[in-house]
Amino acid sequence: MRRSDVKIVTLQPMNLLAVGHVGPYTKIGDAFFTLAQWLGARRVPTSRAKLVGIFYDDPNQVEASKLRSKAAIHLPDTSNLTPGSPVEKMQLRGGAHAMLLHKGPYEGLGAVWTWFYADWLPKSGRKADVDAPSFELYLNTPEEVAPDELLTELYLPLV
Repeated sequence: MRRSDVKIVTLQPMNLLAVGHVGPYTKIGDAFFTLAQWLGARRVPTSRAKLVGIFYDDPNQVEASKLRSKAAIHLPDTSNLTPGSPVEKMQLRGGAHAMLLHKGPYEGLGAVWTWFYADWLPKSGRKADVDAPSFELYLNTPEEVAPDELLTELYLPLV
């Protein structure tokens, strides 16, 4: 990865439907499965939807069994949906974010996040907004492409 691969972008707030997950980040797929079942049971159309993984804790500081994350989906319109447990409505803040595109298997995302925070951030002259979560936007899925073709945008919130 190169510093030039990182783009500074300004995002609009994003309204989401989300399912919380506590445990290793690598197990967030369980929460995505729960979200998909909830959406399917209600026949919610998901074309043009964006899947989002939201991460609240530093895995180098927090025990894996206590890591907090959310599996979320951004739909064009959620006004006619009334979520109930385990699904909640939430909003990711807008504003300045550093964005990095990762191509490849999800198993490589941990190393990319480590580089983003430990290498790029200190050298960038920017500061992370520690009150806002980092998140991943999944541009395609394992059901659509081979693992080496997966595209994931990583977003680091900035102050």
